[in-house]
Amino acid sequence: MFTNVSWGSYLAAIGIILLTWYLVLILKFYSKDLRELLSGEKKLKFPVLKKTSNKLENQRDQKSLSSSFSESFDTLEDAEELSTRIVQAVEESSQMNLSKEQFQNYLKMVLEEYPYVKISSLRENINNLVVSESEKHTQFNLTFAEADTLWEETIS
Repeated sequence: MFTNVSWGSYLAAIGIILLTWYLVLILKFYSKDLRELLSGEKKLKFPVLKKTSNKLENQRDQKSLSSSFSESFDTLEDAEELSTRIVQAVEESSQMNLSKEQFQNYLKMVLEEYPYVKISSLRENINNLVVSESEKHTQFNLTFAEADTLWEETIS
């Protein structure tokens, strides 16, 4: 029975069925867009013809780029402020004769106030500062690993 159907007829029938199927899908899911296009409410936009809109996009990209730079400068300022706060915290803790655990809790509290420094590349520099400042006072002597975990732990 199937030997009577030629490949050309088979492919033509499959092509018509596929064309019909895709037309049904287009009409079902894009009927609103098609009505807007046919009524003239909406125009086709081709990416090749967007030279003027590309200029606007470039200006938007430059604005967002400059805002991201200002955020990174804000993080730098936060890191500088945090470094002075750490030095003050070490001095205060030394003057008040705090235990090592109390000192660590105090540092955790200070570090929690600077969440953007925590996720920045300046975190390692701050950890080095914590270690170097804590080495000045033997009761607070912290390792780099301990200083790094201060960012993650909650105050106990």
